[in-house]
Amino acid sequence: MIFVFLPELGILVYINSVKHVNSYLSELVFMLIGGNMLRKLLISGLMLGATNAIASVQPSQHYLVTFPNSDIEAKAKISLHHNLIGDRPNGVLFTLSKEEQSLLKRFGATLQPAEHLAKQFLTKQQNIFNKLTSNSTGIPGFSCYATVEETFQQVDDLVAAHPEYTELVDIGDSWQKQNKGEGYDLKVLKIGKKDLVNPPILFIQSAMHARELATAALTLDFAKQLLAERETNADINWILETQQIHILFQTNPDGRKIAETGVSQRKNVNENHCLEANVGVDLNRNFSFGWGSVDGGSSGDACSATYRGDSPGSEPEVAAVESYVRSIFPDQRGPNISDAAPENTQGLYLDIHSYSQLILWPWGGSYDAAPNAKGLESLGRKLAYFNDYRPMQSVGLYPTDGTSDNLAYGELGIAHITFELGTAFFQSCGYYGALIKPDNLKALLYAAKVTKAPYQLTQGPDIADINLALNAQQQIVLKANATDARFKNNSSWPMQNISKVRYAVNQLVSDDNQQLAMFSDGNADSITEQFEIVINNNQLIDKKAIVYMQAQDSDGYWGTITAQSIDTNPPSVAGNVVCSGAKCQFNVENPVSGFNYKWQLSSGDVLEGEEATHILPSLGSYSATLVVTNSIGVSNSLAIDFNVTELFAPEAVVSHLCNYLACEFDASHSTDADSNTLSYAWKAEDASASGMLFSHSFSQAGSYKVELVVTDEHEQEARYELDLKVEAEPEPVPLPEVPEDVKKDSSGSNSWLMLFILTAGAVIRRQRVKH
Repeated sequence: MIFVFLPELGILVYINSVKHVNSYLSELVFMLIGGNMLRKLLISGLMLGATNAIASVQPSQHYLVTFPNSDIEAKAKISLHHNLIGDRPNGVLFTLSKEEQSLLKRFGATLQPAEHLAKQFLTKQQNIFNKLTSNSTGIPGFSCYATVEETFQQVDDLVAAHPEYTELVDIGDSWQKQNKGEGYDLKVLKIGKKDLVNPPILFIQSAMHARELATAALTLDFAKQLLAERETNADINWILETQQIHILFQTNPDGRKIAETGVSQRKNVNENHCLEANVGVDLNRNFSFGWGSVDGGSSGDACSATYRGDSPGSEPEVAAVESYVRSIFPDQRGPNISDAAPENTQGLYLDIHSYSQLILWPWGGSYDAAPNAKGLESLGRKLAYFNDYRPMQSVGLYPTDGTSDNLAYGELGIAHITFELGTAFFQSCGYYGALIKPDNLKALLYAAKVTKAPYQLTQGPDIADINLALNAQQQIVLKANATDARFKNNSSWPMQNISKVRYAVNQLVSDDNQQLAMFSDGNADSITEQFEIVINNNQLIDKKAIVYMQAQDSDGYWGTITAQSIDTNPPSVAGNVVCSGAKCQFNVENPVSGFNYKWQLSSGDVLEGEEATHILPSLGSYSATLVVTNSIGVSNSLAIDFNVTELFAPEAVVSHLCNYLACEFDASHSTDADSNTLSYAWKAEDASASGMLFSHSFSQAGSYKVELVVTDEHEQEARYELDLKVEAEPEPVPLPEVPEDVKKDSSGSNSWLMLFILTAGAVIRRQRVKH
């Protein structure tokens, strides 16, 4: 039997046998401290620790893994991608079987059991979802990522706004819709001129693995960029006039709906497989070509994260993709595994995944190089130049099978690249907006530019660093670089000298219309060469022109076409200023990419950008001059008058935590709608202090008044008074002696239970002094 005295409650807890501990524990805790406190104990891990100590403990499957080098780490993330939990500063968290543990150790990895760390990581992730309300925009906790329904709605909006350059195609159904009528259509958005005959096609799919949130957001943002900038971005304009881009945003919508609740769902939701645990089939092990052909490349266990399904292409999502891809891409490869596709094969297939910051090319099912290895590696290294990811063949520590590159390249000979975006499956919106989106939109646009012949064009030079100016004769002088150096890890990749640069004005450059640019130094003898093009006024149409440029290296490879628009008209200028208190928002209306925008305020401040925010110093009338400068230095301006008619006072918000007489106060959540700077002044007893945080130990138990004054930069004040009662720490009460028969219990269960209950009592005492 077990006796434990809980002094705060003044009771003696008695349990007659250790075998009843599990059944009594939760009932006891609810009786003593209630449901709210139990949740706090669960979060803190106290309940978990007690339960694990009492119950029979299973061997930990969560490990923090460190690797001997970055190459082994990258390969491990490929092979064990389904087991990834998250990156940590001192390693990578995995869920590992005994066999996988042995595999990593053979490659020199160090494994540290990390059950508690993994649970902390996953609990933190789940808490992000729990904090938000169900009616917020986007996935709870991740407002930058549209839900499945929001994705479809935004795509419908794009089609409605751009009917001449878009078409929405239903290519099939998800498993849930096909079998239960509750799922989704699989929809591909076709972007580009509709009447093109046999155009080069870039096919992109995303969110095949449901938990990879950033993937569908990126492809949706890419579609928006293409359509929003079609008339202002010269490269996007020629791409959509001559090619098409087909995007499947939600490849696994059933699984994504589960992931939207915070569950780390990878597979689809085929309820015929492992319904009670890890439901579904791994769609990226279900493709027909090479299905189940590699030992260990996928799993036949229905509850495995890499379960391949009953048969090749068994899943409706995969069957739909296979059917659609075969309909837009002809077979370009021979029947033998060693047969290469023609080097001028047009078309490109991108599969967008997360995470690991990788760019991957075939083969993934073999360590052998693909027959088109040079072109594939060149494509991968070029794309990695833009997002700074690690480019490598997609085979990891061991080969895989049934993946999407088997359909694209293995079956059809179409160039295929897998993106592994970012650093987490549930990537934060801040990281997505700052890094993933801008860097990978550049990579996707480059992919679109080389779609006509990705094996060839990526081996040629690029045009970069374009500058425009007017010379003394009022001619437009374009200067730029032709470079063969824009490859990631280019120190190990052969680069060639530039041999020539050709261009055409107002039409795509070709053998029939080309003019040769002049090299600035007169020689073509390095991997990067500056060149000049002079545009005469008679080449302008309504004072506008587009210059199409293309460079060739000494091996004879032409790079992709780059276009630059020229407009000698004074740029149009329109803007507005909207003030809320002293906080004013400056907005350019209909901004143009490549233009410079500057706001000159009568207060003496100068702001830059299409959008800017500024706090004015006081009430009064102001003016702002918006100066717009286009790409060749032609400017125009507009004066805008505005007024600041009111000032807002701060809102003081205080939280506190007391441990008996010692209290901590936090005003960091105080706000001010029209101020950048707040100052804080505290008073308690005879003490005073400044700053957002304030600590004070009261002299004795009793009631006190704590005062805070928050002042903004406009001398507006907010006052906050807190009536606080603190108690002195009680004298410790000695615990009764533990009976000898309990001490001798070898299981250690009694000690864990006593520790748990005593800890619960301590938590209760702490809670009673919080106000």
